[in-house]
Amino acid sequence: MAEPNAPAAAPQVSADAVATSAPGPRLSGIQPEHVYKVVLLAFLMGMLYRFFDTIAHVFLMAYAAAIVAVGLNALGRHLPLERKWLAAAVGVLVVGGVAALIFFGLPVLLGQVRDMAGRGPGLEEQIREWEVWLRQQTGARVRIPRPAEALQPGKVGGSGAVGSAMSLLESIFVPVIVFFGALFALAKPNEHLMNPVLRLVRSDQRPAVYRIFQLLGERLVGWLRGTALAMVGVGILSIALFSLIGVPNALLLGLLNGSLEFLPLVGPWIGGGTATLVAFLDDPAKAGWTALAALAIQQLEGYVITPMAMSRSVEIHPFITLFALVLFGGVFGFLGLLLALPLVILVWTVVQVLWVERALDTDRDRIAPIVKE
Repeated sequence: MAEPNAPAAAPQVSADAVATSAPGPRLSGIQPEHVYKVVLLAFLMGMLYRFFDTIAHVFLMAYAAAIVAVGLNALGRHLPLERKWLAAAVGVLVVGGVAALIFFGLPVLLGQVRDMAGRGPGLEEQIREWEVWLRQQTGARVRIPRPAEALQPGKVGGSGAVGSAMSLLESIFVPVIVFFGALFALAKPNEHLMNPVLRLVRSDQRPAVYRIFQLLGERLVGWLRGTALAMVGVGILSIALFSLIGVPNALLLGLLNGSLEFLPLVGPWIGGGTATLVAFLDDPAKAGWTALAALAIQQLEGYVITPMAMSRSVEIHPFITLFALVLFGGVFGFLGLLLALPLVILVWTVVQVLWVERALDTDRDRIAPIVKE
């Protein structure tokens, strides 16, 4: 028997309910509230223009925290724990896992990082040889950027040690804020968070908002599941194959290759290219095998792992993915690049519910193919 004061479950809203929800009565003529709304809208637009970078950064952090909370909420459905205890358990496990990783795994990774840094002079010499070869073949004086130039003063986040320290602090600060924001949202998602948002919407328009949240949650869970499994699978396969080939620092390169799966399209090329370059500096014969291994891993991930793990409702065409990376990376910077696909899912869901289902009601139409297969 349900408790008398227990909150009601979120209603399951279908596309039909959204399409048939009628707008409420409207008053004719200009009312004082219209003037207030115009003034408020103008003020908000001015604030958005003045502080766009800060607002965009906070929005992306909040959206990232919401994505993590959605994933943890989906996991919590399979566990017999209340939300607050689930959030506490996740917090303890993650903090403990990070501490154990720092204590036990960091020395190994630092050793491999130092070994990679020691190969820097060999990489510089190899780049100079490539420049000479290109000059001899083409007659053009081609200069290839050096990796060390990215660490020079003024290149990253400011000048000298202060800029590097600020960049390091920001890279630590953002994940911490996102993680604890996700735990807070997971522990109490309705009271003082979702309910006030719904109160900003008229009652006749709330079915559409419910449907947006439901579809967005389902699609984000599918995207998270597919991305997480792809990262783990690619990381394990990379470590195993790179170790068999004899690539130096196979553990570090495998972890890098798996982590870069989070960045669609370009991430796998960066990871595979880095491993191939390291293998080439150690032994040119290994570079070909490393490139083939990286390519085989990506094919396995693209045609087996991701399709099996990710729902068809979140499959996004590579054309849209490519230009979403360009758009959101250019507008929002690095965070926009990381969250390009979740942002596409957000925009796609809002447009589908508010425009396709609610305004046009064409979501069930059969569309004949434009281009002949």
